[in-house]
Amino acid sequence: MRRVPLVLSILSVLSNCKKNDDSTSLETASKIVEYTYPKNNGPYKNPMKGWNTGWWKDYDYASVGFQYIKWKDFESTNDSFNYDHIEEVINRSGSTGRHLILRLYTDWYGDNEISDGGPDWLYDQIGVERLRDENGKYITNFNNEKYLSEAKEAINALSLRYDSDPRIYAFQIGVIGYWGEWHSYGYSEDFRLTDETKNQILSFYKDNFQNKKLMGRYPWIEPLKSTGGIGFHNDYFGPVSHSDEFDEAIFYGNKWIEGPIGGEYPPQISQNDFNQIYLNGLGEKMIKKGHYSTMKVINACENESDELCDVFMKLHKLMGYNYQIEKCKFKERLFTNELLSIELEINNIGVAPMYYDWDVEFGILSNEKELLKIIETDYKTTNILPGDNMFFKVEKSMADFLKGKYNIGVRIVQPGSQIKKSEVWKLDSRNAYILFSNEVEVINGYWNNLNALEGGWSILGEFNIE
Repeated sequence: MRRVPLVLSILSVLSNCKKNDDSTSLETASKIVEYTYPKNNGPYKNPMKGWNTGWWKDYDYASVGFQYIKWKDFESTNDSFNYDHIEEVINRSGSTGRHLILRLYTDWYGDNEISDGGPDWLYDQIGVERLRDENGKYITNFNNEKYLSEAKEAINALSLRYDSDPRIYAFQIGVIGYWGEWHSYGYSEDFRLTDETKNQILSFYKDNFQNKKLMGRYPWIEPLKSTGGIGFHNDYFGPVSHSDEFDEAIFYGNKWIEGPIGGEYPPQISQNDFNQIYLNGLGEKMIKKGHYSTMKVINACENESDELCDVFMKLHKLMGYNYQIEKCKFKERLFTNELLSIELEINNIGVAPMYYDWDVEFGILSNEKELLKIIETDYKTTNILPGDNMFFKVEKSMADFLKGKYNIGVRIVQPGSQIKKSEVWKLDSRNAYILFSNEVEVINGYWNNLNALEGGWSILGEFNIE
């Protein structure tokens, strides 16, 4: 096979690895050696987890971006869907190259404002009512059957284009309520979303999005409370009672097992008040209880010397999955007629699982770290819950390999990233593979000229064929 040079990023030298036998004689050729690796709290960035960014803010540590979509910009003319606008949203500086959480909305809450996100034709041609309270605040009549019919068409249009898009992390179940959050709080008149409205929108999202995770707003309110199969977003994350209510529902209902937990902090909370979650340990308690995978908050690392930055990054790494290698076993020396057997044990030290099954692969690399052979597996990353230890084992004949020194690597990559494709995914290569919470040598990943992922290997150690 053609050998492609790989770019090296040395996180720590291989000599940091510990093995329980340093013998080098030929008599030990069949002896299995156990390796351990120095542990840490996790890499600076891993896919689909940690503090996220969004709108027009761009922070390097973030692997997830969050964006709102105005319905009127997506469908300014009835039955004409503007996918170019969605691409513009995705390619904003706070989103481009990242996995995206997206939410379609109609009404943006504000004093004396007409509906901010609804298309004009919805009201002028279809006849959906804009309701107005005594204070001059507007809200769309989301219970109108014509509204629901048109909303379903927009949801279906989004799913047809983006349900299989590798850039999408999740869609939030929006469309109804202020900000698409399923509530009418602040509207002084007697208007409430009906159960029928909620059930129709929920069912339609679940029917249309078969591949992407969904996130609902209120895990303690029906029908979201008992629907199953979705994650949730807390858009009032912070030192407030509403956030406690959200975390209680997630924790006691084990809702984090079925879908990702995320959200954003409320801008009404001052930065000084919000910073208390870093200073008094509250943030860590909240993340553990709510099993958050990602969250959009005020960036506390504008200045890395700031006292909040260390805690901010600790919580960033704590969120979501966090895979740490406990040990790895393989033979240090092989004869050409022997099988290479690799046993790897990893532990999820994070607070959530990985919500998509990514490919676990082992690699045989040359002494110069050039990839020679990939060993594929059928292991499922979604099965590794927090606190779980997972054991991986593969065997490979060395009959086709010459005598010499080789390296063993492991990587967890997004399905389809490693195969050639007609066009690049528009996803940063670093967001297509997972790193471990260990001090190991890493081969940086990159997109090659066939739009396939190269690299992303964590080096487990060396062996010789004799």
